[in-house]
Amino acid sequence: NTLAHFDYDHAYRGLDAMFAKAYSICHVKEMEVGRDGKLVHVDLERTFGILKRHAYQGYLSMEWDSPGDPYAGTRDLIDKTVKYLS
Repeated sequence: NTLAHFDYDHAYRGLDAMFAKAYSICHVKEMEVGRDGKLVHVDLERTFGILKRHAYQGYLSMEWDSPGDPYAGTRDLIDKTVKYLS
């Protein structure tokens, strides 16, 4: 949600700080609706790089609430997650 309300640098610095302490579960979405109603896309490669750098070992819950087929969107998000965490 930070990504939808602040600039990218601020949002990813926040993720980095959070994953220095996170250990149990995080919620993954590929996009979020910004203040102006436009979709803001998450840089998944950068995000999962942060998780890897902090050796995050908790669960990742997934949600697809963006336009399009939710089954295809969720499947694609899972595929990208596996790719970037491998």
